[in-house]
Amino acid sequence: MEDLLRVCDRVVEAALAGGADEAEAYAVSGKGVDVELQKNDVQIAKSMRTDGLGIRIFRDRRLGFAFVNSFDEAGVAESVERAIGIARAAPSDEHNGLPEPTPIEYLTGIYDERAPSYGVREAVGQAIAMLRAARGYDPRVSVDAGGLVVQYGTRAISNSRGVRAAEEGSVTYCVIMGMAKDGDVVSSFDYQFDGTRSMSGIDPVAVATKFAENVIDSLGAVKGESFKGPIVLSPKSVTEVISYPIQFAIRASSVQKETSKLAGKIGERIGSELLSIVDDSSLKDGFASQSFDREGLAPSTLPLVEAGVLRNYLYDTYTARKEGRASTGHASGGAGAVPSISTTNVVWGPGDTPVDEIIAGVDKGVLVTRYSGNVDPVSGDFSGSVKGGRMIRGGKLAEPLCGTMIAGNVFDLLPSITAVSREREQLFSELLPYVRVDGVAVTSG
Repeated sequence: MEDLLRVCDRVVEAALAGGADEAEAYAVSGKGVDVELQKNDVQIAKSMRTDGLGIRIFRDRRLGFAFVNSFDEAGVAESVERAIGIARAAPSDEHNGLPEPTPIEYLTGIYDERAPSYGVREAVGQAIAMLRAARGYDPRVSVDAGGLVVQYGTRAISNSRGVRAAEEGSVTYCVIMGMAKDGDVVSSFDYQFDGTRSMSGIDPVAVATKFAENVIDSLGAVKGESFKGPIVLSPKSVTEVISYPIQFAIRASSVQKETSKLAGKIGERIGSELLSIVDDSSLKDGFASQSFDREGLAPSTLPLVEAGVLRNYLYDTYTARKEGRASTGHASGGAGAVPSISTTNVVWGPGDTPVDEIIAGVDKGVLVTRYSGNVDPVSGDFSGSVKGGRMIRGGKLAEPLCGTMIAGNVFDLLPSITAVSREREQLFSELLPYVRVDGVAVTSG
């Protein structure tokens, strides 16, 4: 970590000597293993190395940025000159500038010291086990794509205002996707995921088995009914239909650009009392847990929605200065671009009701296992197909569905959330429950 910090320090010094008023260097150095599954076979197994350095400078409140994928002196010097040259031609903005340092409390548990010893052979073995579990469940199962990835490395940042931070991290995850085929009958497409910050926290066989169960169960799908009523969204559908538009709308950049449906609603009720969401940057084993953000600031753990009431927006330094306030530590991104704003770990509060009881309470509705369609995060309008879904009749799961669509406006439907499950599932950096929403337009072609 110290070696990478020294690289950043030298870049900042060179940028200031070259005429920058303020300078920042953000560096990453990582390694990993990637095994890819394609068309029911292991296709690629490779070791990876990624190095990158992002140089951000300000001159007369003008922004310049350059990226280089190595740390050699000649390449870095050329990139510093390029960033300064870009700044000379850029427009001036009074809100441009770098942040002052904030105290950082470094997290534990985000780096597994076993990661460097994890090799291609181990990764291939786990990927083969995943493939065999899926194919062995039923010969009609077809794995289109997937794989297993292990990544580990260091990131570091230094700026001319005194920000200086570095930390190590590791992550391992597996994904499997595809469908089932029985003659000319094809199931709905499905995917399953598992991921953790440690080398031993995933179960590829369990992931593959669940995937196989889902695609076999969706064979023989039929068209359902057209009605307006309740739907039960799986965690995958929650992230696509509800969570994504909310995350877009709570970014200060969206609010300030007047593209957020939640602008000016802090302290107001925007949804059901069952809706509670927290952005938790220190979540144990969280995919996006981090000690500092893309600008080197300590991130805040923020309640976003509490019992249906909107509580906070997410800020980086630029958007915070426009409102005369402090950043919430939600600058995001890698070395290859200037910072943007994003959530860290999005954690939905669990409900009190098991998902089986939620389904049992639906007389006629649809379980949306996966959603495929359009969601406009600005307006909140969505319209798309139910994939892998099931009709609910008399409180029981009935026939699998095809040719069925759902449509509505997510912000209008937030008050119509009538149940949130006790169970939650992790999908990359989100922890999500099943959610029942009433009054949704369901159309079967």
